[in-house]
Amino acid sequence: MKFTAFNGSPAGKDSATNRIIEAFLKGAEGAGAETENYQLAEYEIGQCQGCFACWFQSPGKCVLQDDMEKLLRAYQSADVICFGSPVYSWNMTALLKNFVDRLIPLKSPLMTEREGNFDMADSEKRTQKYVAISNSGFPGENNFSIIKVSFSCCNPCLEIYRNCGKLLKSKQASVQDRVAEYLSIVEKAGREMASNREVCGATKKQLSMPLMETREYVQFLGM
Repeated sequence: MKFTAFNGSPAGKDSATNRIIEAFLKGAEGAGAETENYQLAEYEIGQCQGCFACWFQSPGKCVLQDDMEKLLRAYQSADVICFGSPVYSWNMTALLKNFVDRLIPLKSPLMTEREGNFDMADSEKRTQKYVAISNSGFPGENNFSIIKVSFSCCNPCLEIYRNCGKLLKSKQASVQDRVAEYLSIVEKAGREMASNREVCGATKKQLSMPLMETREYVQFLGM
């Protein structure tokens, strides 16, 4: 089984989002999975031109010649795809949104309908599972309302939403202990996904563990 992550944080490997992704992939590796972690900030990905040449002129191939060709191959070869992004202005980052826009060569000009929702058909049957990973520097779950709707389009089998995300990179010993406990649960989730192709309800519940009480966190931020 192959797990492939696409991290849309501009901070790349140094991002809080990547700490969560790495823990999840570490767990998957521990269960024997192959893993890849792409930092989208390191790649040249042009903006979709909306020309639909990838449908009608060169099916499955974009007219733009950039790093997306390599990323598309990685995407297609994965069994589990992880989309990672911090919350920027209520939603995923422009980096991840641009990447998702450039997945259009994998679609076809055929409309599908499911329970009143319309979409474009996949050019080939897809059996991949999706995992959504996001963190927010604010406390509270309301900050994920919009990004949850965006991720719902790929029907993720697992969603990891981490509020109080600034703590993930804290140097304070007391905070690091709590973060380590949380990341061990994320790692457990990756291990379960690789072993069982799903994460049990108990582990999903643990993924929502609080890292810090809201008032204390606001003081921690100095805001």
